[in-house]
Amino acid sequence: MSELLVMLVVVMLVMNWISASGHRRSQQHELDKLNTKIDLVMAQMGVVVPEPDGISEVDALIRAGNKIEAIKRYRELTGDGLLEAKEAVDRRAESLS
Repeated sequence: MSELLVMLVVVMLVMNWISASGHRRSQQHELDKLNTKIDLVMAQMGVVVPEPDGISEVDALIRAGNKIEAIKRYRELTGDGLLEAKEAVDRRAESLS
């Protein structure tokens, strides 16, 4: 009986995790859609987001070939996540070339 109870608890935990994981993906998808819309509205209105102070340090690191350090510094300056910072540094690297 106790093995059955343990198995039932494990199954319930797995089902809960799967449900929560799917919900997070759905929320992220909705957030991504909203961010895209906001970006489009801002572009239409001509709103330009100012670059953070210290961004020249990131550019110097990119020019020196220290992309990882540039990503770290970009994250410190902006509070962005790793993926967002990497994508931003990649865009900056292209524009500096």
